[in-house]
Amino acid sequence: MAKSHGSLTGIEAKIEYHPAFEELGALYESWKRSAVNWMQTEKLSESELEKRLMKQFNIQWAWADSIATEARTCLNQLKTAKKTIILN
Repeated sequence: MAKSHGSLTGIEAKIEYHPAFEELGALYESWKRSAVNWMQTEKLSESELEKRLMKQFNIQWAWADSIATEARTCLNQLKTAKKTIILN
């Protein structure tokens, strides 16, 4: 029987829980934080960021692409939030 872990819906509800998923999720978030940091400090494009992620963390392109896209979105949200706070 699958271990209950929060409220799961869709395909997630059909996948049996395994602790490796949490570890992989933590790695993914760590890689994303690194990507956001590199985009801020080194002004990398998404393409450059994908290459760096693949080389630095030895991950496949699909992972790097997903992380780079999320990092760009996160950075854009941070910039918007900063402008909003400054205006208020």
